[in-house]
Amino acid sequence: MYASCGTWFYQNEAVTAPATVDVEAKIPALTSNQLNKLRHEAHRHGNYTSYYTFRSQSVPDPRLTQLQSFVQGRRTLDLGCNAGKLTLELATHFAASQVVGVDLDAGLIAAAYEAKRVALSEGQKVENVTFEEFDFANTWPFQGTAAGRWDVVMLLSVVKWLHLNNSDAVLVELFKRLFEIVAPGGYLVLEPQDWPNYKRAVNKCPSLKENFKKLELRPPFTETLLNGGWEEVDGWERDEFGFERSVRIWKRPANGEQ
Repeated sequence: MYASCGTWFYQNEAVTAPATVDVEAKIPALTSNQLNKLRHEAHRHGNYTSYYTFRSQSVPDPRLTQLQSFVQGRRTLDLGCNAGKLTLELATHFAASQVVGVDLDAGLIAAAYEAKRVALSEGQKVENVTFEEFDFANTWPFQGTAAGRWDVVMLLSVVKWLHLNNSDAVLVELFKRLFEIVAPGGYLVLEPQDWPNYKRAVNKCPSLKENFKKLELRPPFTETLLNGGWEEVDGWERDEFGFERSVRIWKRPANGEQ
């Protein structure tokens, strides 16, 4: 059996082959807006794999430079660590005694460990950095190397995402749990996104809309944190290439402090 010019010959009899169906031509192409929404839906927890291509790529990160007096030499837990850039810089530039980065995205944790491998191969002192994969907003007690008591807990550019994907109650409970694991005199570092930023995220990722409509708490959550026993000790506004964010430093009072 052989074919020629769309006609099949079988036992010396010509048989016309069926017309080829162009399946792709029958599927309408997605618009750039539709593709963008699919991308955001796939990263609805803020777990963008390219986050540090559109955030500052400075080394060390400018936020950590501003935080130096709070993080230098301390045992630090980095919640929502993405691919570990800041987590590793806490060790390489700020002599953190121990650093653990936590993220719920397995791919990002794998990327963080790869970044650590490269850093070690270059002679950087990052042996005291580890990474854990779990949903820290809904896991208690924290597991693995993230367990225990910490001098500093960081929530940089992540509170919006855990708030939008969960609820007011989950956020309040998280602040309560963090108060338990921060050592007396230790710090909680927040980078809360403002409410218009929430709205923009929902427009890009419509599946967050139902949760969004139920939220009553508003950033920067000052009253919630004060009611939870935290004391605000510092903070500043930042404008980093269009990322207009504040950084707020909260302290768990040392025993006996008012």
